[in-house]
Amino acid sequence: MTTESEFFKEKRPWSRIKDEVLENYLAPYLKKVARLEQKIILVDAFAGQGVFDDESKGSPLILCENAERLVPDQYIAIFVNSDQRCHEILQSALSRLIQKNKVICIHGAAIDLLQELRNVLTTQTLFIYLDPFGLKGCEFDSIKPYLEREKLYSTEIVVNMSMPTLHRLATYNAVLEGKETDQTISLNQQLTRVLGGDWWKDIMWDGSLNPEEKEVNVVKKYQDLLKRYLPFTGSCPVREKTGKRTKYYIIFCSRHEAAMLLMNDIMHKAYFKKIHEADFRGTLFETVDWRLTKRKDDIKKIIVDEIKQTSGVIRKQLWIRIIQKHFMRWLESDYKKATQLLNDREIFSPTKRQTSRLNDNCELYLVKKNNPSSSTIEIKSIVSPKIKWHKYKLLAGKNVRLVDRVNDGSIIKRFDKTPIPEKPTDVICPHFLELKWAYGCPFDCSWCYLKGTFRFRPEGIKPAYKPLEKIKSHVEAFLSQVDTPEILNTGEIADSLMKEGKTSPFSRFIISMFQKQKTHKVLFLTKSTNIRNLLQMPEKSQVIMSFSLNAKSAAEKWEKKAPPVSKRIDAARKLVEAGYEVRIRIDPIVPIHNWQKHYKQLVDKMFSKFKPERITLGTLRGLQSTINGTKDHSWVHFLKEKSNWGKKIDFTTRYDLYKTILEYLKEEYDYTEVALCKETMAMWNKLGMKWQKIKCNCIW
Repeated sequence: MTTESEFFKEKRPWSRIKDEVLENYLAPYLKKVARLEQKIILVDAFAGQGVFDDESKGSPLILCENAERLVPDQYIAIFVNSDQRCHEILQSALSRLIQKNKVICIHGAAIDLLQELRNVLTTQTLFIYLDPFGLKGCEFDSIKPYLEREKLYSTEIVVNMSMPTLHRLATYNAVLEGKETDQTISLNQQLTRVLGGDWWKDIMWDGSLNPEEKEVNVVKKYQDLLKRYLPFTGSCPVREKTGKRTKYYIIFCSRHEAAMLLMNDIMHKAYFKKIHEADFRGTLFETVDWRLTKRKDDIKKIIVDEIKQTSGVIRKQLWIRIIQKHFMRWLESDYKKATQLLNDREIFSPTKRQTSRLNDNCELYLVKKNNPSSSTIEIKSIVSPKIKWHKYKLLAGKNVRLVDRVNDGSIIKRFDKTPIPEKPTDVICPHFLELKWAYGCPFDCSWCYLKGTFRFRPEGIKPAYKPLEKIKSHVEAFLSQVDTPEILNTGEIADSLMKEGKTSPFSRFIISMFQKQKTHKVLFLTKSTNIRNLLQMPEKSQVIMSFSLNAKSAAEKWEKKAPPVSKRIDAARKLVEAGYEVRIRIDPIVPIHNWQKHYKQLVDKMFSKFKPERITLGTLRGLQSTINGTKDHSWVHFLKEKSNWGKKIDFTTRYDLYKTILEYLKEEYDYTEVALCKETMAMWNKLGMKWQKIKCNCIW
């Protein structure tokens, strides 16, 4: 058996595939995560000596050279070696970076590092590379804390899983012969720890499967396990040449779909290129482009079958779906070529009729061959969204004709779930317009009503974005055809700033559209502090910013994944100073212990930084679907009273909460621009407030 030191005499062919995947991924990865403006921690827990005896670079040098080139002042690299000789050689190779405190070399066990690192990790971006000599040190319980990191923080893990070691630990021959010993039990237990359960036994001990089938099935099941935490995964086999047994599977997992898109192409190219070189070395085909000799699978049928399942699917989303089912089978260029070949023959896109080309945001439909004219009708309805009107009775009693929705209401629709109040227990809520550009929220607050609203979505409250082309066409139709001033609320079913770290921030996209006219405004509602794009906007007259705040102790207990309240207040201050209209929602107010002190402190903190244009107060409430959908029920015991908008805190306590805060705002800051959110007619009347003239967060 090859020892660890002997391994580094020269780089094996299969090692070249692993290192090529790592190197080609690092550049786009580092460029992307650099925008998060967090320290980037690069961990190689089985680092080796960094350079082979034939002077080929190992993973530590690949990591450091890319980090130095792309994020020289933003990273820390941590390398672990259990072998003393490898540790000393690596220290020497990286001495310059060690002196600059950019690199830490540790002589020890990977499992010890993984246990310690989680105790000091906070908001940093994390990339973990695990390439063990066998499988020891990759125990699932050691990786799990990093898989469970909060969604706010970027985490990616790459594991190189040895197939010979998988078979050795499974001890199939011993099981087949009934020769269970202390050693086989110990080996099996080790494999169970690595794979996060003994589910592997049903696969590895199945005599009907050949070794390669067992490997494929285990890797797939392991990826399914990773997907429970980080949803975008993939794997690449590593072997010497066609027909040879697989040495490793490179398995990665990430929270971001971009990682899967990148890895699909990178792994595809690395694998098929190396296999071509190995298969045709010394033959007439040695110099032929590897793309010409790889297996030709027809992707067009897959595309058509997928569109049959979801008519109108966005081209990029369709590619993501295909990769998830057929990872590494095709390049993105293969996919785009296939959609172009199919276009106007078996599929069509309304967007192409407008732009003369397909792009990633195109909606794709099947051509209905038995009724050619039907596609024309469908195109017209998508290309020219229709404004649909309805006569509404306002809270003040007046009947007016207002926009009900644009087209089917999937992007712009009036929120009219609360009827005009008639009984004292009916809640007051004016009928505002929603701009439904996305679903979900990354902050996962315990009482968030989206937990009930999206309880049937497979992704839960995980953010999901609608196609920009569709949003653009619906918003443009609204802005150009509606003369009655309206505010379009982008934060009713999503946090309005949850796409600010992306390549195409939503704020820039939507604000630029609203700034072209002077009739309507767009409302952002958020707990986020990611306001960099907003501060760079040259015009903001048609924009209203609204921040959701709470008492510090309540936020720390039930809004754990949201930015601290003090940072939200600082973000609001910066936007006020930049010229934005800023509103505040103190919602939900909770009668926690000593609540009077906590909420007065919140008011003081806010007014010490800026004066909001408007404040909307709301107390804790919960629809039954929300209560059923949340895992943390510690807040539910506050709810004692029913209304037509779920359960509420009892009337007397709510009255005390509102009265105290309202009086404090008036007495200390002479501030009266206050309304209540989703509160009953009886409460408005008891407080002496005119609900018929409500001026709350979501309206003019």
